[in-house]
Amino acid sequence: MRYTQRISAKLDKFRPSLTLGLKALVQERAARGLPVYDFGLGETKGHLNPEIRAAGEQAFREEETMYADPGGLPELRASVLRWLGLEHVYGPEDVVITTGAKQALLNTFMAIANPADVFLFDAAPWVSYQPLAVMSYATPIMVLPRSNDRMLVGPDDLERNIRMRPHARMFLLNNPVNPTAQMYDGDTVAALARVCARHGLYFVLDRLYWKLVFDGGAFPEPPLDDEVLPWLVQIDGMSKNFRRAGGLRIGWSVGPRDLTDAMVNLQSHYTSGPSVPSQRAALAALESSYDYTLVADLQRKRDLLIAAARSIPHVEVWDTPASFYSFWDVTRVFGKRTPSGEVLADSDDVAAYLCETAGVVTASGCGFMQDGYLRLAFDIPDQEITAGMTEARTAFAALS
Repeated sequence: MRYTQRISAKLDKFRPSLTLGLKALVQERAARGLPVYDFGLGETKGHLNPEIRAAGEQAFREEETMYADPGGLPELRASVLRWLGLEHVYGPEDVVITTGAKQALLNTFMAIANPADVFLFDAAPWVSYQPLAVMSYATPIMVLPRSNDRMLVGPDDLERNIRMRPHARMFLLNNPVNPTAQMYDGDTVAALARVCARHGLYFVLDRLYWKLVFDGGAFPEPPLDDEVLPWLVQIDGMSKNFRRAGGLRIGWSVGPRDLTDAMVNLQSHYTSGPSVPSQRAALAALESSYDYTLVADLQRKRDLLIAAARSIPHVEVWDTPASFYSFWDVTRVFGKRTPSGEVLADSDDVAAYLCETAGVVTASGCGFMQDGYLRLAFDIPDQEITAGMTEARTAFAALS
């Protein structure tokens, strides 16, 4: 027989999306009538902005359903620059509108990678970074900080990894960080960007949660000078900074013109650009007054969750300066036994125990290449946070 392997071997190098799998798990438990407290998938809730909905409806009524520019509607590309405050640095031709931020990342990876190039990621990479790198025939490598201070990578850590890996092509920084909910400060962002520029590496900044900064803080913008700009790519989108907008599947990248041209060329062959009604909805979102009640609501939910979680035994709860995640160190429960006698050996075991025993759905740190941790998304109803923390406390207290 000519073909002995029916499926590409590269798909064996990663598993399906953990976070999207958690949404299916929640739906399955609810359908069976089982208790469920959904701290799994990070997804903004609430009601869609009426202006966003009206723009999408109008696009359908006016039959704006034909092909458009594969790089995105020109007016949306210009609006992205205003949204990011970059209209005086870039032109609309430096923006690519994509089918979600995931495609913006894949476009970037595929446009810059040669087979066996190394992509450097920070210490707790989001679940899709490694699969997207593998799809691009690159080798994903985590940069592990020597200080291990909340897993934040410093410029010396990055320098050390670049020297060890002459085929490094890119360093991707997720800021604020999913899953850890930490935020790099402006000095560190600038230093990391300059290390990349000096070595001729792309500095890819995934800033998807940049509006969701708490306690009066502000997002640390990267430097925009002649040294950094040729190597800087910024990724953003609709899914986190707007209520109920993840399913619109609109993201974007902003970067140097030659790279942007390559990504538009690539995108013209495999999606032909995103849905026009979704682009119209995104344009309305960016042109409307921003709903800062989202940030206020999330900060209140963060405070509610942390106040309840601090008393849970065997758990260290990290601070949450940004995003809508709570990151828990659960290494102290490893080796403990559940009431049924099972030994908890890793984060997957802990997450499964919480789900099966208490209905508390969390994301295991194993999905983010960091065993020993759990990620909890708290953009859920207040009563679900309170009840879920009560159940989690009972479950952890029952370990022996």
